[in-house]
Amino acid sequence: MKQNILITYGVLISFTFIFCLSSCYYDNEAELYSTGSCTDTEYSYVTRVKAIVDQNCARSGCHAGPSPEAGIGLENYADVKNSAINTNFFCSINWSSGCSQMPKNSSKLDKCSLIALEQWRTLGYPEN
Repeated sequence: MKQNILITYGVLISFTFIFCLSSCYYDNEAELYSTGSCTDTEYSYVTRVKAIVDQNCARSGCHAGPSPEAGIGLENYADVKNSAINTNFFCSINWSSGCSQMPKNSSKLDKCSLIALEQWRTLGYPEN
């Protein structure tokens, strides 16, 4: 009888432990099942890219002014396009392995901003 009670308690404790561990699992539904709620339809420098770069790269002072970090100025269309084509710009903003994660000291760009920048590249870096 004592052995049956110990086995029952052991099974009960095991199930409780497993249940507690599985209840700690967390997913963000919006990230897992997003259908792409980005509302942008235009992906030119003027309509979308400039605001992203200004907010995350230039206005912070990192890639603006007379001495931009790593010599990469991102204050105008020509500079941003040149960096997108000739540097690790996309590797860095996507936080890919082997590249400096940009923006520094911040979180990764949001999904819609990354999509907008990729679309801008796909469309051939339009200005207007």
